[in-house]
Amino acid sequence: MSSLKFIGEFSDSDEASMSFTGIFTSSYDVYQVVIDRIDFASADLFGRFIKSDDSVDSSSNYDDAVALLRSYSGGFAANQTAGGTSFGSLGFHDEATIGADSGGATVMYVFNPVASKNTMAIWENAGINAGGTPARKGGAILKTTDSITGLNFTGTSSATIRFLRFRVYGLEKP
Repeated sequence: MSSLKFIGEFSDSDEASMSFTGIFTSSYDVYQVVIDRIDFASADLFGRFIKSDDSVDSSSNYDDAVALLRSYSGGFAANQTAGGTSFGSLGFHDEATIGADSGGATVMYVFNPVASKNTMAIWENAGINAGGTPARKGGAILKTTDSITGLNFTGTSSATIRFLRFRVYGLEKP
């Protein structure tokens, strides 16, 4: 039976781009990333992977697909990107109408980050919007075999991320 091992808690505030290095190691093949707080003026959160040399991989090698499930007007939507420079949306927050410190939540799994294979991620999230709750399910692949050791987060149109906090767990091998 496999179990999750707590690796660490990470946070930052008031940045347009947030980088967190040294998260992924060869100790695990699967990681769980739990984002429990996202604060923006009004934006979506996107992710990129960080290579072992601590550089953000912003190449056009990300493919992703996201199903958007809105509880308000607009209903369902599907977003797909081939050859993108990031993946997401990993969350949404609208501080202007909801207020600060009100969150958003995402659970993401990252597969094979350090192995010489493509790095993949899947996620589910619920955001905060004045009209209701935008929820998403998505998946992404970085089509390179670089060793990935960290995560970088950005917002829509370089929006300032007012606060971001997440915890990382490694899935122990059976």
